Amino acid sequence: MAKFNFQNLDSKTRQLMLSEINSDIEQYRLYLSDRLNSTGRDNYVTYLIKSVMEGDESMLESMLDINTHFNPTYLRQGNPVKMPSNASTLLSQSEFNRYYIRAICLRAVNTGIEAVQIYRARESSWTRPESEAKIGSLISSAELLEDLRNSIGTEPKLFPDINSGLSVKL
Repeated sequence: MAKFNFQNLDSKTRQLMLSEINSDIEQYRLYLSDRLNSTGRDNYVTYLIKSVMEGDESMLESMLDINTHFNPTYLRQGNPVKMPSNASTLLSQSEFNRYYIRAICLRAVNTGIEAVQIYRARESSWTRPESEAKIGSLISSAELLEDLRNSIGTEPKLFPDINSGLSVKL
């Protein structure tokens, strides 16, 4: 998969991402995928914080090695199936993007910007028409932030395209 282009990923955004992660940790709400094995669960928070402070989603992905940090199988509809080879990519991209979006929304709210703009942050060889139709749209900063804070481990209502390659910018 292609790498994300986070247009507003700077030191201020990184600090807000870290603040959101720490808030989730303090409230015992940090998402730990059940696809992670015990090593993955033990290392995830450290890797997430390091990637937020020093890198990006690809750094998180490289640290969350599929062979050492994920279970060999997971349950789908109650049946064990082989872990997909892109499990690390999907988790890393979706969670880094989720915290990035939360930080951008918080940054917007803190500076009086009422809406953030949806854009394609990762190129894809196949895009869904419904995702493409959202590019350029404005979405309430405060409402999206609240939605993402309340949908940890589940699909958000306002921006369900976390893994579509879409993100937001100021």
